Amino acid sequence: MAHILVDKQQRNPRYQNIFSVGVCIAIPPVEVTPVPTGCPKTGFMIESMVTATAHNIRALIDGRQPEHEGSWSAACLADFGDRGAAFIAVPQIPPRNINWSAEGKWVHYAKIAFEKYFLRKIRKGIVEPGYEKHMLKLAGLSRLKP
Repeated sequence: MAHILVDKQQRNPRYQNIFSVGVCIAIPPVEVTPVPTGCPKTGFMIESMVTATAHNIRALIDGRQPEHEGSWSAACLADFGDRGAAFIAVPQIPPRNINWSAEGKWVHYAKIAFEKYFLRKIRKGIVEPGYEKHMLKLAGLSRLKP
């Protein structure tokens, strides 16, 4: 599978009207490995890419140059049954300003709560409530680079 090259505004460098986000973009690995690998992408990192892309498409429609960049930060609740692991990395690709991880039974419950919250938010059409933005900021996370 070929991955799509993107610049800081999520555009293909050769075809500036083509945007790409998520697992299909080419992010070089942090270091060379015996088996070629790409960079893992978390849901929050992809939300960051999508937010920048939406703002940049709006800028193009308005006749302005795209200038928004995703933060590419990572926040993850990985559920492993009755336990799990959680981590935050800002940004996901080193060098990082924030590294945090923890594990335990609480992650399983946090994941269940998050899934219920997320589905309710989507059903209501709410992208980023103010309180969510505030809580993410307290954790050192934002979808766009300042």
